[in-house]
Amino acid sequence: MPVMSSVQSNQQKPILVFLGKGAACGIVSKLNENGYAATAVSSIPELFDALRSDRYCLAVTMRADIDLVRNIKPIPVINLEVFFHAIKPTAKSVPSSKEFDSDAFLRRIAALTESKTARIAAVQRTPTLNETVIAAAAKASRWRAATSLLLSRRASPRAERAD
Repeated sequence: MPVMSSVQSNQQKPILVFLGKGAACGIVSKLNENGYAATAVSSIPELFDALRSDRYCLAVTMRADIDLVRNIKPIPVINLEVFFHAIKPTAKSVPSSKEFDSDAFLRRIAALTESKTARIAAVQRTPTLNETVIAAAAKASRWRAATSLLLSRRASPRAERAD
């Protein structure tokens, strides 16, 4: 049975986490702490039911399971493995281990869950007066350069014919 987060979010759809039970609960709690709704599933039947429900905006899983997720439903998938980095041991008795980069993970989550309207609004914002003046000057400069080049090319053949 899927483990649902108790956090209500501004997002339209929660994030699906497909990992082993312990790891999935850890990732779901990290997402909850940062205001994301998330659901953890740990078996293939649960994954299939969850993805077929069309409730999720993206999935978090390990590299080996990415194709499985995408074969069920083509949604964005985050490979959790890329956020683990090797750390050097401080003592000789401690073997090298890996550390989870939660900041990078949360930035990736934010980038994929940001609404399309927010991204479009950011791209289509009205330019300031200063930006408009700079753009107009650059356009005029390019126009003058193109005209000058065109006129210099036309003048060259005439000069050669006069000789």
